[in-house]
This record gives sequence, C-alpha cells and structure tokens, in this order.
Amino acid sequence: MEHKTRDYGSENKRNLKLVIALARTNSIGYRSTQKLLSKHKLTISQFGVLEALYHLNDMCINDLIEKTLSTSGNMTVIIKNLERDGYIQKIPCKVDGRRTDIHLKPKGAKLINQIFPEHLQEIEQNFTRLSNPEKEQLISLLKKLNGYESK
Repeated sequence: MEHKTRDYGSENKRNLKLVIALARTNSIGYRSTQKLLSKHKLTISQFGVLEALYHLNDMCINDLIEKTLSTSGNMTVIIKNLERDGYIQKIPCKVDGRRTDIHLKPKGAKLINQIFPEHLQEIEQNFTRLSNPEKEQLISLLKKLNGYESK
C-alpha cells in the first residue's frame, strides 16, 4: 500500500515531528511508571498525590491539584480512594478553618519510602542516553516551550 505524503511546509513538518517525539517520550515514561505502580495497586495520579505530600508536607486540595496537574473532579476521587486505603487523612487547616488539608499517614509514607527508590531507578534508566549537559539543555528548552522559563 502506498502512503500519501502531504506537504505542510518545513516548519509545520518540524513541529509535527516534535509533537510526535514528545508524545512518544511521555508515553514511554508513563508506561514504565504505571508498570511499577500497578505492583503496588496505585495509579499515577494517586502516586503523584502521595509523593507531593511526602516531599512538601500537608496541603490543601487546590495546592495538590496544582502540584500534580490534576483536575478538581479527578482529585476528589483520588483523595477519597487514598483515604479509604488508609494512606492519607483530611485534617482541618490550622490557619484557615474553612480549609481542609490533606495529611500523609504513616502507611502512606511507608509506601512512598518503598516505591520511590525504584521510581528513581526507572527515571535514571530512562535518561541514561543523555549527558548531564544535555539534560540541563533539555530542561531549559522544555521550560521555554511550556512558559516556565523564568521559574
């Protein structure tokens, strides 16, 4: 079967190749992380919440949504399931009584302590093809692309 080739111009062709390369790279990382987390019966979103609480301490739901790039509807389900499984608990905010903070319970901290070293090994393996200067350059370029260049 013959493939049709369409010419959208060199700039568009380059941009399309970039989108495909980014999507493939993201997919590889997602699959390897999901494989690791499925052994622990966690989703990537649940892991993101546990990891954020582990490294940044108690947070309100809005902060968790921002840190984990989630949505409010999805976060409600994630929080409910993590609370049901005994990994987190909701606690009243000491500063603002209208707010509820999410707290990592010892069971959740133990799980993250178990998973995180494996997660770091997977990340390291995914980036072994790049030198440290290439990694720094890629970070800089991605920040520039997503608008976080100055952050």
